[in-house]
Amino acid sequence: MFMNWKKIILFFMAVIFANSNSIFAATDDHGHEQKKVTAPAAKTDKLFNEFSIPTPYSQPYKIAVDHNNIVWFVEQSSNKLGKFDPKTSKFTEYLVPSAKDISANWKYSETEKKAFTGGYSVSSAGSLAGLAIDSKGNIWFTVLLGNKIGKFAPVKEEFSEYAVPTDRSGPFGLAIDSKDNIWFTERNANKIGKWDAASSSFKEYSIPTSNSKPAGIAVDKKDNIWFVMSDANKIGMFDQSTGKFKEYNILTPMANANDIAVDSKGNIWFTEVSTNRLGMFSTQMNRFDEAVIPSIASVPMNLAIDKFDRVWFTENKGNKIGMFDPATAIFKEYEIPTNQSFPLGINIDHSGNIWFVESDREVNKIAYIAGLAAAPPKSSEGDTLSASKRRFGKQFVIITTISVIVITILMSYFLMSFRKASKKL
Repeated sequence: MFMNWKKIILFFMAVIFANSNSIFAATDDHGHEQKKVTAPAAKTDKLFNEFSIPTPYSQPYKIAVDHNNIVWFVEQSSNKLGKFDPKTSKFTEYLVPSAKDISANWKYSETEKKAFTGGYSVSSAGSLAGLAIDSKGNIWFTVLLGNKIGKFAPVKEEFSEYAVPTDRSGPFGLAIDSKDNIWFTERNANKIGKWDAASSSFKEYSIPTSNSKPAGIAVDKKDNIWFVMSDANKIGMFDQSTGKFKEYNILTPMANANDIAVDSKGNIWFTEVSTNRLGMFSTQMNRFDEAVIPSIASVPMNLAIDKFDRVWFTENKGNKIGMFDPATAIFKEYEIPTNQSFPLGINIDHSGNIWFVESDREVNKIAYIAGLAAAPPKSSEGDTLSASKRRFGKQFVIITTISVIVITILMSYFLMSFRKASKKL
């Protein structure tokens, strides 16, 4: 009788341990369950699509997509505005008029025009930087070394350029408000500049903190102007209605913020280049939060926010495109097929494709990840986690039931043994 009970007990114990493998999965340092069903395989043709820019060594910097899903990008070293039609895979390039004299003598070779200072070509007359598209479809850009902002009208294929009033101001980031006013950061002059669409005139506003090196710039739904202050470790806000600035100290010292964007809830997101983080400022709660990027020293540069408020960003040294979902606090990273491509500008089209530039002079490409920003969060990691929780709940009920049965059997066995011993006595 004893052997029969023993076999029964061992059988139920084996069932418990057989099920435990699928329940007590390994976890990472953040307590997240480690699963193999995460991001799609990175180096596949279906995920990444890359296109070589016709002008060699052009150093693409920023990228944008118009309402027709035509892709526009600036070529910083060759001083050209690039256009790419995804339907035909056709490139068109337009040389900025003010750069024609010096660009005409540019010979593209492995040995010439490769010296840089401060990340920009010393032989560049313009060095295009910021890029945005207004409601009429005009393409606006900043000319960093040429001290101008420029406009390109695609229908007429015509350029217009406007010299910034402050000499050598270093116009850098660019954004457009609801009235098609053009806002830009003056990196060297420590100002925010505005090109007034109605009056066709400039206005400039000095930032309270000196030598702040303003970089990225964005506009919220109330037409407040947000910008990062790289050297001051702050983000700033300019209220158009009052003409006043507000400044906010970033949590982590020496973050070296670079780019900035606003989500649908009014949260302000920015990249922290030196501390390898994404920063977020809640305007409703008046507080900062930060998220540490999984890849070490990835150097996050530029970012874009999709319609589900997920943050997509380029990892310049990590050679990846990253995604952070605030709803689940989960990162996903996608390795770019071309090695050491140094991705910079990033944007999302109406089909949910994530476009970005590969800025290395030898690589010299634009690329996109197909459709990932179109899929809602529940169809990816969030759904996987929910399914995991449901499986855990079912398995927990099974184990609890089995455990109760085993305990009942053990108690019955010991009770019978006790009665037999009592009769012998």
